Amino acid sequence: MEAAADLTWKGYSVAERDRRWKAVRERGAAAGLDCVFVPLGDGLDGEYLTGFTTAVVVMPTDGRLPIVIQDHKGATNAWIRETRYANREWAQLSAQALLDAGMERARIGVVGLKGGTVTHVRAPGGVVVHTPYAQDVKGALPHATFEDATDVVGFVRYVKSDEEIECLRRSAALAEAGVERMVELARPGLDEAVLYASVTERMLELGSAYYDWALETGPLGHEEVQHRSTVPPVGRRLKAGELVNNEVTAIFGSMLSQEVQPILLGPLPQDWQPLIDLQREVFEAGLDRMRPGVTFGELIDFTNGFSKRPGLNTAITLHGRGMGDDGPLITARASGSSIRDLALQKGNAFVWKPYAQTPDARWRFNFGATVVIGENGAERLSSRPPGMICIE
Repeated sequence: MEAAADLTWKGYSVAERDRRWKAVRERGAAAGLDCVFVPLGDGLDGEYLTGFTTAVVVMPTDGRLPIVIQDHKGATNAWIRETRYANREWAQLSAQALLDAGMERARIGVVGLKGGTVTHVRAPGGVVVHTPYAQDVKGALPHATFEDATDVVGFVRYVKSDEEIECLRRSAALAEAGVERMVELARPGLDEAVLYASVTERMLELGSAYYDWALETGPLGHEEVQHRSTVPPVGRRLKAGELVNNEVTAIFGSMLSQEVQPILLGPLPQDWQPLIDLQREVFEAGLDRMRPGVTFGELIDFTNGFSKRPGLNTAITLHGRGMGDDGPLITARASGSSIRDLALQKGNAFVWKPYAQTPDARWRFNFGATVVIGENGAERLSSRPPGMICIE
């Protein structure tokens, strides 16, 4: 990969801003909203619409420029030429922005008010800072109607543009470089905190933003006692025979990619090979299956019913990628029952990491990678072959 100096992200184009704004306004207007309001607490959607990591946004759906409040006095960027300085008065300024936009009796769509169909899926109660919103903002506009609009922005984020996909490609390459550093260093006796820090350093020096990725270590075949950490695990050392599981995540252009590469510190037991072979089969078959128009219900049933091998089955694990979870969350704890009729679209991005496992789920194996949905199936954004890496 290029030197870090050549990888500094220069920001999205004004054309990308216009695409996002147009799509959000159109979805908001179609929902009967007079404006789309991103309040304090919803940093991702604020950044998506402004490029600022912390921003409150009042976007009228009639085409007028949005009012943007952020936390640096006089700050502007290529997208936003004028902002209002919060000076810790977020709620009051948010209410005033809505009033200035003429929303006294309007229908106001609040983004992040609750978990959406394809965004904020891990926060069913929403991400809005409740007291300032409920007391100060709503209190200042007693005749306005406030309703959830998480999906208004969510379904725009859900389909990636060419610019966003290029950033996903870069972040996937950065995550893959992190995996390569892990394979290089992981040996019995190594301090796990050193491993975590070294992988993080490698991704940062190549241009990734920081992210708390997950490292999980423990004896093979005993998932219930494996230790999982999203910070450097101080005081632990790798041991011979351990499985080093990981969810290595990098960010470029605010786009998150994740690579999952299990590493075994020792020879692979012969009994595990059929499990790994089955996971490779379902992983690759799923890539072909994930086409525009296929519903999540069809994908769930295909994956969970894939195995024809006695004593082994398969299980779907999939969630969106982009600015967080830009897509449904489907795991053993989140079955996806509510989105079975939702169809995949060209430009969706996911972490695809199905499991192969024994019926009691004691032996489980999954390899995973970031994929983007195209006309002819899902395209992997990294190049490592599915399977286990054994370091003997």
